[in-house]
Amino acid sequence: MNPPIVISTVHGKGLPVLLESIRQYAPDVQIYLKGPDRVIRGYGCALLFGDATNFGDDYNAVIRQALRDGHGSVVIANDDIVLTPSSYRMLLDDVAICKELNQNPGLVASRSDAVRPIQNVRFNDGEKLNGMKFSHESFVRQLPVVSPIFAWMSAEAFEDCQFPPINYFSDDVICIDLAKKGYKHFLSASYVHHIGSNTIGRDAQQLTLAAKPWIEQHRPTYAKEWF
Repeated sequence: MNPPIVISTVHGKGLPVLLESIRQYAPDVQIYLKGPDRVIRGYGCALLFGDATNFGDDYNAVIRQALRDGHGSVVIANDDIVLTPSSYRMLLDDVAICKELNQNPGLVASRSDAVRPIQNVRFNDGEKLNGMKFSHESFVRQLPVVSPIFAWMSAEAFEDCQFPPINYFSDDVICIDLAKKGYKHFLSASYVHHIGSNTIGRDAQQLTLAAKPWIEQHRPTYAKEWF
């Protein structure tokens, strides 16, 4: 069974393009969509209605629903990305490689053009372009933290750790929490186009300040390192 793609949205501005790219390039994949009734009603997906709260709680809810329906893993997707013809299949191929090598993958995430530096296709270590991309883009790479703008996660990993109830730093927290339980995170050769921070907003300072109290209270060792 192909893992479903799970999406949470607030305004749904990029949804028509995202959903069309899924239907074109991963037509057999089930889609779970969470968001306000006025935004998501009418889309041909498994719908989970509810006002938006924060990235962590919203994605926990839609992932939990997919797992309750019997899926053994999910592919988490931001609502502001666009798939390419190989995005979904290449991601799962890399997950299979990690499993075959007994790497116990936690999150396996795609590369993109608007994402943290080491996950960004613009990132390189002085390497020259090989054709239209850098050679390292074709290989799987282990990383301590990845941003799940398009990322695979197993039911087992989700049962061990959920996203914290915050927007900014939610990916950092869950990656480090999972690593402490023995999981490893990987950067896939898969690629998705990212419109860029439409999911939670663009004001980095405001988002940091909003997340800081929860992290200081619940992950004080992380707070000492990050702030």
